Amino acid sequence: LVIMSSASDDHKRNVIRNTWTFLSQQKKIPESFLGPKIFRHFFSIGVENLSENMLNSLEGEHRAFGDLLLLPNLVDTYSNLTRKTLLSIESIYRLYDFSFMLKVDSDSFVRVGALVKALKDIAHPRLYWGFLDGRAKPRRKGQWAERDWLLCDHYLPYQLGGGYVLAFKLVEFIAKNKELLKLYKNEDVSVGAWLAGLDLRYVHDPRFDTEFKSRGCNNEFIITHKQSPDALQDLYQSLVNSGKLCQSEYRSRGSYVYDWSVPPSLCCIRRNDTSVP
Repeated sequence: LVIMSSASDDHKRNVIRNTWTFLSQQKKIPESFLGPKIFRHFFSIGVENLSENMLNSLEGEHRAFGDLLLLPNLVDTYSNLTRKTLLSIESIYRLYDFSFMLKVDSDSFVRVGALVKALKDIAHPRLYWGFLDGRAKPRRKGQWAERDWLLCDHYLPYQLGGGYVLAFKLVEFIAKNKELLKLYKNEDVSVGAWLAGLDLRYVHDPRFDTEFKSRGCNNEFIITHKQSPDALQDLYQSLVNSGKLCQSEYRSRGSYVYDWSVPPSLCCIRRNDTSVP
């Protein structure tokens, strides 16, 4: 589990350590799912140009928790997020043996037990799993303008960046070809473009609440994005106290089931069907 973080986000890291990663480590997940070591989490942080005091602080934090993935050749800015994702993927590939990688943001809550259980049913050597979008158009103005996007008038289908899963073979492909890959403004768009020519197993899953804005709270959510530290603690307490993610379920925007029978630009019609998380 690779969690995007930054040097100064120690409070968020501690909240995550004391909520969803802590809760997941208490669960007795059968080893038959994915092997004897079910998962490890790492906070990915760019450390180029940091002060000596900040570096010392991070090194102390890593000695205490052993869960920092420090990227020495990355200035950690929002505009460098695509490069950060690429370097995180390359570092994880180089340092560890694993079957699947979840990239997730630090404002996401993950039910790791539910993730592992679902993964057992859909595991595939070229799995690309998340909340898939095929109809998004490139922005041509503003901070996130994709002026170098020349492939077509829509983005290629991509899993939204609040959290998505890549099988090891896809991580390996990206890591081995990192010098050849085009970096677009949006990291999730970039990953979708890098992988588009491969024989992928796309899985669209509405239980990934991973858009730029949360769709509300649903007890079926595996990941829910755009959560404040206080909200992460509330979700944790709800799971501990009731076994359910939500104190009360609600929907703030519609979801969709990806329609594979039509072109990608027509894939994703939102509906108020409450059976779809």
